[in-house]
Amino acid sequence: MGENVELTFQATGLAASQATTLAVKVSDEFGNEVSSNSISMTADSSGKASVSFTPPASKYGYYRADATLPNGTSLTQLGTRPAGFVTYAVVPDPAKRTNYGDAGSRFGMQGGFNAAQGSVIPYLGVRYLLDGPGWSGLEPTDADQFSATRGQEVAKGQEYPPKTADIDGITYNGVAWPTYAVPLLTTAKMPAWAVEAGTTGTTCTAMGALNSPGVEGFPGFAQALATEVATDYAAQSTHYYQVTWEPENAWCFGGTPKQLVQFYQLAYAAIHKADPKAIVMGPTLFPEDTTPLSKLWSAGLAAYVDALSMHPYVKWPPETNGLVSNIRTQMQMAHDAKGRTIPFVGTEHGFSSGSIGELNEALGNIRTTIILLGEGFKFDFAFYIADYWISSPTETKNTYGYYWNLNPKLDYGTDKLGPKPVAPAFAAMTFWLDGTSSSGPLSNLSGTQMGYRFTRNGTTILALWDYKATSSSATLPVPNESIQVCNWMGNCSTSANNNGRLSLKLGSSPTYVIGNDL
Repeated sequence: MGENVELTFQATGLAASQATTLAVKVSDEFGNEVSSNSISMTADSSGKASVSFTPPASKYGYYRADATLPNGTSLTQLGTRPAGFVTYAVVPDPAKRTNYGDAGSRFGMQGGFNAAQGSVIPYLGVRYLLDGPGWSGLEPTDADQFSATRGQEVAKGQEYPPKTADIDGITYNGVAWPTYAVPLLTTAKMPAWAVEAGTTGTTCTAMGALNSPGVEGFPGFAQALATEVATDYAAQSTHYYQVTWEPENAWCFGGTPKQLVQFYQLAYAAIHKADPKAIVMGPTLFPEDTTPLSKLWSAGLAAYVDALSMHPYVKWPPETNGLVSNIRTQMQMAHDAKGRTIPFVGTEHGFSSGSIGELNEALGNIRTTIILLGEGFKFDFAFYIADYWISSPTETKNTYGYYWNLNPKLDYGTDKLGPKPVAPAFAAMTFWLDGTSSSGPLSNLSGTQMGYRFTRNGTTILALWDYKATSSSATLPVPNESIQVCNWMGNCSTSANNNGRLSLKLGSSPTYVIGNDL
């Protein structure tokens, strides 16, 4: 907010000195027209023309600029972004954000970062980042390799594992942007020397049960990693260690529940011995089917985890596909197994815009994250910074990105981005909900309306929406004071209460209501 946007368009193939016009229409995330312009262009002697103009940027949000010449020629496809338009977004100034520390930060993002992407992490308000490369990358040939290599590099004054500017050296306007690491132990693959033959997954073909050398070597690696994390991230109040990554049977783990629990049994004491700030978490299964998790509890997992992490993917829309009920079921299962409440963390989830469209991708991602935090998750990781592909940018099933990937030569870790609607919506959500604690779901709603109450330093933030109705009415009891009502992009107005009642119109995108003692 407060910075100008400049859009520059270039046309080729015109006649020398030809005069023409470029029609540019700017729309918001719902397709509502924000502005339209007819801009004169004149070609040079080689038939090329260029024109720049400043489009609207006075409100937070997502903007799509469609550009067309009189003969119908429009913008070509670029990377994963379809033909016809360019996009830009207006978000809160990161310099005005509060750093709530690792204890209060609620939002993470993985992965595909590139230092050339600019300030996307501060723009989005992201604080938590995953910290690899894990066992397979640090001990590819034998046990104790990580500890030995780290010792050699530290003795030479070098960091090991090496830190990268796109994750560990983030700044905004020359000021450090602190982030917090979640170390990963196995990352859905293991060193080949540690895998029991015949137990790997059908997709994760390097992830399986531990063989004898693996059983002997894994505790040493876990302790060495925890020693490194405790040293390199000493400023964090807590270190959450994720031990396994999507060990879904049989596509990402072919062993038995007891063999999976063995990872935790071997790592738990080793991690806690090296790092007094450690919280060991896992197993990162999906929430739809509680049967695999139930088998892990029966196999003794409860003795070796301090928190439960999951990958809460769910079909669109999240509200009608069991997200809330499955989360609550798993929380109850964890409570029963541990005999107490333990933290829950989401370390990956998202929707593909190629499957449900950019708008629904944004609605699904934002509402899912609010549900997770509202139900009591400690923090949550979004997936993925930019679209990627396996064979071609024209693929649609891997368009999970919060940004279009605009470099057709880079499948992962692109250096050129264009925002989708989810980017500014996420930035607004993190601005309002970072540093908050949930008081749980709101009870004074009806039909397909949903909402949660969050608090932070004496301020209450309500997040409400209606996941089916285009527009529905809700009336909330409020104190005798003015209340801020903000849309999902962060644009706010002040609403006076009417005899202690506040009337709202709710739709598919969340509304934030902000005040005291709501």
